Amino acid sequence: MNIAEKKLLIFDLDGTIADTLYSIMEAVNMCMKHYGFPEKSYEEVRAAVGNGAKKLIMQTMPESEAQNSERAEEIYRYFQTCYDETHDHIDGCYEGMKEAMLELCASGYTLAVLSNKPDAYVKNIIGALFDKETVVIAMGETDLPKKPDPTAPHYIARTLGFEPKDCAFIGDSEVDIRTAQNAGMLSVAVSWGFRSKETLIECAPDVIIDRPSELLEIFE
Repeated sequence: MNIAEKKLLIFDLDGTIADTLYSIMEAVNMCMKHYGFPEKSYEEVRAAVGNGAKKLIMQTMPESEAQNSERAEEIYRYFQTCYDETHDHIDGCYEGMKEAMLELCASGYTLAVLSNKPDAYVKNIIGALFDKETVVIAMGETDLPKKPDPTAPHYIARTLGFEPKDCAFIGDSEVDIRTAQNAGMLSVAVSWGFRSKETLIECAPDVIIDRPSELLEIFE
């Protein structure tokens, strides 16, 4: 697979472009406190992210509550109100990430973002970090199946006029690696996010990088 031939770069958001975990943890613990549940640590929340908000809160609420579907839905809805308040509580991109993405754009690559977090939040966060000329599509959870299903990345590629073979998917988790593999795209795993490098290696991505500047080395 020729890395240099990739033209569309689709990025995950959480743990890839920005460290959003504290904003997520803040909402989780607002919810836990409201219901009198034990609050969750950074590592507990880190282990639960990646598959969308509903699975996140199902994994962080007590198991006895998660088994009651009506109660679980109530707690999830309350978590959504908490995350409405905290989702944009971020300090910006990881060090060097914005600069790398801007340079890739200037070099002729088309950039997009695909996340499993709610679509409105993704658009809000990315809109605050980048202009529309840099990230041309920012997409979160919609009616399309969530990652690692290939439907959404294929939709982005098709909308922008690219074939999957012309695309790379860049992310920090096993979900992102499987998304790239399922979509027939180059898989670039980043080790600075929410998963250990050992976890990433087990998923066999095409490339693993340790610093944002390495994006400029592999996509020359």
